Amino acid sequence: MRALLMAALFIFSTPAFAGPNDPWTIDPAKSRIEFNAAQIGKIVSGRIKSWTGTIVLDPANPAAARIEIRMDMRSASAGTTDVDQLMLGKDFLDVAKTPEARFTSTGVISKGGDRYEARGKLTLRDTTKDVVLPFTLTIRDTQASARGRIEIKRLDYGVGRSEWASTNVVADEVTIDITVAAARP
Repeated sequence: MRALLMAALFIFSTPAFAGPNDPWTIDPAKSRIEFNAAQIGKIVSGRIKSWTGTIVLDPANPAAARIEIRMDMRSASAGTTDVDQLMLGKDFLDVAKTPEARFTSTGVISKGGDRYEARGKLTLRDTTKDVVLPFTLTIRDTQASARGRIEIKRLDYGVGRSEWASTNVVADEVTIDITVAAARP
């Protein structure tokens, strides 16, 4: 009986090692979601400060990958009070009605080497569109880093209403850069 108890203690006290289907833990201090758009010919840059994600990705089996990123759009900031108020308001992101944006993968494919593509659905301002997010992935032991860039058209998501539906002042194209640092036990 004592041997059985000792075996049980050993099994339950041994740290669990992550398998290929276990999620990566995102390091928020080293991870970022940033955006760029042109306003009157000048680039306006900002970032989404609050977001969470679930990433399950094994380079040996990218078809089994699952990626979901949830962004609190109330935390989006370009660092300028006037721009932030306009961007968060009802004519642009309308964060009072739609505070969350989300990316959910429908598949990940290897493009060779460290290059991948995550195909999925991006929901912004309650509008969902198919997107492709190309990214690079580097894994060293239990540490991973990924970088990706996606370009969207803001008007496809209803971002920019009333006089802001024109692209004379704010360009339609928005570039979103994603940097993720993650680890597994």
